[in-house]
Amino acid sequence: MNIALEFKKFLNSREGYLGIFCLIFFIFLCMTSNFANDLYSYFKDVSYMLIGGLAACLIIMTANIDISSGTILGVVGFISGALLKMGVPLPAVIVIAMLAGMVNSMIMAFITIRFKVPSMVVSLAMIKLHIGLFPLLPAAGRITNIPGDIIAMGNIKFGFIPLLLVVALGILVFFMWFMKYTKFGRNIYAIGGSPESAKLAGINPNAVLFKVFLLSGALLGITGVMFWLPSSQVQPSGTIGLEMTFITIAVVSGASMFGGTGRPIGILFATMLVAMLQRACILWHLGNAWLYTFYGIIVILAVLSTVSDFGAFKKKLMFKKAGV
Repeated sequence: MNIALEFKKFLNSREGYLGIFCLIFFIFLCMTSNFANDLYSYFKDVSYMLIGGLAACLIIMTANIDISSGTILGVVGFISGALLKMGVPLPAVIVIAMLAGMVNSMIMAFITIRFKVPSMVVSLAMIKLHIGLFPLLPAAGRITNIPGDIIAMGNIKFGFIPLLLVVALGILVFFMWFMKYTKFGRNIYAIGGSPESAKLAGINPNAVLFKVFLLSGALLGITGVMFWLPSSQVQPSGTIGLEMTFITIAVVSGASMFGGTGRPIGILFATMLVAMLQRACILWHLGNAWLYTFYGIIVILAVLSTVSDFGAFKKKLMFKKAGV
């Protein structure tokens, strides 16, 4: 493998442009604020956002969408916090959290596939179900006095690098390999690009879609643990709205709402950008209004970039420079 050639090819890709922009924005943010002194908190946010964005990306790649990914983190948080207070070991809690996320996604997948109901409508119903459930939980789902040793595990760091980020990057690297080199990963692209063509190629689109929902649910279970683990308490309603962050990350990364496109490496740079925007609005004292404005702008630009033929534009520009 020619490493120099591969690196040049990457720099000329959408993900490469996104990575360069992230680097420029990172430097600018360090120069205009005390961002460099707050890198630990930044990377801690990147950790759970990375996995949540990956979960959203997998669904979007199949031309579906899950807008319940924020509220399910509240359910996962309540279950995880209650189990941790009961003394259940953390590895077992992580498995149970993954199962909770998978059950939520399994219900959505079944209704979407069996009854042909759009996934957005089904996930909207799940949001209402989750929000209606929160007040019915003991103490409205609030879990306090989580053992200090558990909180300490969620805050382990190496310098300014949280252990959670190392775990998140490990999961991302696995999915980079998984999507490129496994048959199931290629099937995800196939059913997102054209379910009819995939069916002619011997792929069962419904079976693949069902498994993708389960996989996304498992990732959301991990996201929930990552989000709540460093905290001393759990408040399920605190994750309402996070779904828009995850969807923004997925779209900015290059995943088309029409399905069939998207690469995990793009999730890394999109997450870093979105997390930097959040920090910038805090450090520059801009407030949430500006944050949502920035979200809207980058999502519109990302969508335009996925539906526009920039390859043809670049060729036209080259010919114009050459005087042809």
